[in-house]
Amino acid sequence: MTATESLDLPDPEAVVARASDSTPDASVNLVVAGAVDAERVKRDEDGYVGESAGVVGRLAAALGVEADVAVHYPEPEFTADGPWLVLAPLSGFVSTVATGVGRATVTLERDASDGPPLDGLDERIAGMAEAVRPDHDSYPVDSDDRGVFTTGMTTFALDSLSVDEALTATFHVSTTPGTRPSDVKARFADLTGVESVEYESVVGVERTAPSRSLREAVEAAHRDVRGDCEYEWLPDPGVFAEIPGAEKLALGTGAPGSRAFSRDQYETCVELLDSTLSNLEVDA
Repeated sequence: MTATESLDLPDPEAVVARASDSTPDASVNLVVAGAVDAERVKRDEDGYVGESAGVVGRLAAALGVEADVAVHYPEPEFTADGPWLVLAPLSGFVSTVATGVGRATVTLERDASDGPPLDGLDERIAGMAEAVRPDHDSYPVDSDDRGVFTTGMTTFALDSLSVDEALTATFHVSTTPGTRPSDVKARFADLTGVESVEYESVVGVERTAPSRSLREAVEAAHRDVRGDCEYEWLPDPGVFAEIPGAEKLALGTGAPGSRAFSRDQYETCVELLDSTLSNLEVDA
């Protein structure tokens, strides 16, 4: 593909401007998960690149469908009638369940023999990293590049670190229905010098029960466009959890955390939406 052909993709700032002018008044609602920063997204010969390339690409796909749908941007109108389709980085999968969010704060005491504040820091951090490393008796989590297994497990990501009289680390915890505060705290029990481990639930696990018509429309579209329909956990509750009611499904292309969204991913996303909306008999 040439640089000229890549211009067929809408300009990122034009995508945001058009979405901002949209009037969310239709029988089916579309909303895109994630924050958009169009100024930090560029187009190249392959598609969009930049920090929120996937969000811009999925928003462009929402605006690129042929049917008359309600695109909600920047904030959804949660009182809108009709089912919701949430576009998210699901790599072509479908989701009716989103992981929850928790926060763990771990405080390790500092021994006077440690010397200056940063002495021994690498060893302590390495110990915490090992304590939260995903592990499972059956699932190959060490080679789980796509998150097939770890998305449905309790996992940890370091959020902040401070060093003063003690070493304090805060972790973002991705939770499941089986996540228990006692299990989270037990992860750090064997670390040297543990003073305290605090845990709080921030957002619960979101499960939905969409109608048969919505589910079948989405599943048929995925079988038609991708050859199969597979379900996966949504890795971030975000706007999916904020939408009231159960008449919602998440779908979309692009991978979580990716700084690139290709033309093929854009086109596939549009095809999935067009096919879904056609199955729902939404007028063009």
